[in-house]
Amino acid sequence: MKKVNHNNLIEISKKINNPFSRETLLTNIKHNYGNGVFLWHDFGNGIASSSCDYKLNDDYNIYLSSNIAGAVLIFNLSNNIKYFFKGNKEFILKKNSFFIGLSSDDFSVEMHLKKNRQCKAITIGIKELLFLQLAKKLENLSEIMQETKAVNHFIIEGGYIDSYQFELLSYFENKTINENSLSNLHLESMALNLAHYTINKIINKCTNNEDFNMEKIESLKKAKQIIISQYAQALSIKDIANKAATNECYLKKDFKQYYGTTIYKMLQKRRLEIAKELLEENFSVKETCLKVGYKHIGHFSKLFLNHFKISPSEYRKKINSF
Repeated sequence: MKKVNHNNLIEISKKINNPFSRETLLTNIKHNYGNGVFLWHDFGNGIASSSCDYKLNDDYNIYLSSNIAGAVLIFNLSNNIKYFFKGNKEFILKKNSFFIGLSSDDFSVEMHLKKNRQCKAITIGIKELLFLQLAKKLENLSEIMQETKAVNHFIIEGGYIDSYQFELLSYFENKTINENSLSNLHLESMALNLAHYTINKIINKCTNNEDFNMEKIESLKKAKQIIISQYAQALSIKDIANKAATNECYLKKDFKQYYGTTIYKMLQKRRLEIAKELLEENFSVKETCLKVGYKHIGHFSKLFLNHFKISPSEYRKKINSF
């Protein structure tokens, strides 16, 4: 897969320098990479927002980096987005979902984007000191921020975007920039409102249930990461618990309570999603079955049919007919 630095992906179309270090930037995706826009606002108060809506003309790994420690709230409004962090750690942000990511002052990540698939997302960035104040009710936040500086990143999953967040996000979907100071001030207020509401939502999620302190959440995230990255292996709950450094019984109970699904169902869904991608890449049904961790084609085909309402062989024919 081709790799491109995000800065090389875009070209500046318009830039506005506003009073008090406020800056607005409109950029376009370069034609040789695809088409679409990227709109960025620095509000000059430790918070910046960005919105993107574009499609690429080939499969790319988009490389992004930052030397400013802090937090970023990412709201995905299009297809699933794959992130690859240092240490080959993978995270998938599903459509209409969000998370809060903590980053070090030497942060980097790659986004795996496929050809002709829309990438549409809204981002709110908050500098470290301000985020520590805004989210101080999160347990052990200062310690986690210090650990983040050593390991590059930390993710706090938020779940699905709710109706109020969708309402606030609608203010960021304008694909042009406005030189009217009052309009920019209104957008800034929406960004602050969205950040405030989302951070409180995360705090309530973590603190309303005493069982889910940050240490336990980290173990659950490790378990999920094992499923995401090692789906092709013959994983048992005991194996996952050992690798995530937690108790098998607690893992089963807490995983379902926290993620709203069982370990088995998440593993099955992950395998089937990868299987669909492999079929799109013209692997045979048998090859796909073995690559995602199933031994019997009949069992795999039945699961695929139940999940996608089409058999893997029929789906492969459908893809190849285009």
